Amino acid sequence: MLIIGYQGVPGSYSEIGVIDYFGEDHEYKSYDSFKEMIADLASQKIDYCLLPVENSTTGAITRALDLVKQYPVFMVGECYVKVNHCLITLPGVQFTDIKTVYSHPEALKQCDEFFEKHDHIHKVAYLDTAKSVAHIKSLNDPLIGAIASKRAAQLYNLQILMENMQDNQYNTTRFAVLSHKEIYKAEADAISVYLVTDHISGSLFKVIKVFSDYQVNMLKIESRPIPDKPFNYGFYIDFEGNLRTQVTQEVIEQLEEHCVYLKVMGNYKQQHYDSLSDN
Repeated sequence: MLIIGYQGVPGSYSEIGVIDYFGEDHEYKSYDSFKEMIADLASQKIDYCLLPVENSTTGAITRALDLVKQYPVFMVGECYVKVNHCLITLPGVQFTDIKTVYSHPEALKQCDEFFEKHDHIHKVAYLDTAKSVAHIKSLNDPLIGAIASKRAAQLYNLQILMENMQDNQYNTTRFAVLSHKEIYKAEADAISVYLVTDHISGSLFKVIKVFSDYQVNMLKIESRPIPDKPFNYGFYIDFEGNLRTQVTQEVIEQLEEHCVYLKVMGNYKQQHYDSLSDN
């Protein structure tokens, strides 16, 4: 039986993702922090973990990507979880009763239009979406609600007053499936790298030109400050390819020629948005 980590508690979107990807028949371990989870993966205390790396509304989760860069872990898969933010309350509560809503800061931000429309409702940032549900249950106050997943409401036997509260109905979180082993499957079709170029004119252009020269599709590029070099930047790049092919190997070799540092963070099979279901 595999031991698989996720950040959060049962009912969180991370737990939904880990069950969607791996199924029910494994041991799941919840963590309070990304760093603790990645450290346990690197030391082989767990077999895999699920790490949120991007949201379709708010963009890259850079603190998570930085951990993949820093630790000897590898992206071996990806999982998309469609966000369905629900307004959750104690049983029997009416919408007009609600005065305060708890949730994770990012979830609150993703529901800005709701709070603009209902400006009498006070929003309070909390540790986690699912933990906010446990918190309001413990408070037992009919004036208080939480924003979290449908699964969280079911686990805590609370009422759902509203679904799909998020501003963007296509709001989706992308999770990286991580392992302490370099696993490159034959069907893998996406590669993630982190690279640093010389801090001189034209350096990034030379990197991007490699993809153009080999007609390789870049999926994403994200700049990130280098902590010990103020106002210098590294780049996270996702592109299509499989490390078993000659073309991809040549692309990596060419990238290395134009970089002062390059780490291949993983080669994995992409998931397609059309395959998602509501949670």
